[in-house]
Amino acid sequence: MYRRKQHSTDFLFTFLLLITFAIFALVLAGTGALVYQNSISSLDENYTSRTSIAYVAEKVRQYDSEGQVSLSSVEDIPALKLLSDEEAETATCTYIYYYDGFLRELFVREETTPTAAMGSALVELSDFTIEQDGSLLRVTAISPEGESMSELIHPTDITI
Repeated sequence: MYRRKQHSTDFLFTFLLLITFAIFALVLAGTGALVYQNSISSLDENYTSRTSIAYVAEKVRQYDSEGQVSLSSVEDIPALKLLSDEEAETATCTYIYYYDGFLRELFVREETTPTAAMGSALVELSDFTIEQDGSLLRVTAISPEGESMSELIHPTDITI
């Protein structure tokens, strides 16, 4: 019976091939994790500012009748005031404003004097402004990471 002699170079070659494959797999996994982490970070940054602007735009569209959208203030904080249908038994309004690091929404009866702390926190932001630009509303949101996003919204009628 013939028995083949095992050479140390055969073992060494196989071992080096296995080590090379393992190192390549680890580098590939690390690179993939880094790319994934950067993508998620970018999406999170984009999410907060986009969401806040989309939310305000949708609210303005919901209340888009003459006299229902106006610029107001809550304790000297600029706010967007959205009035409910005045024919309803109890008139209500919704205030959207930036206070204490969050975009906030406050839903109260029209005769209630609102305070800034009463609102529900919606989205964490660094800054948020709503201002009139001709017949348009300019909504600007700055995410906690510093990304700024702005949009012009055209309500039917706006009062100051």
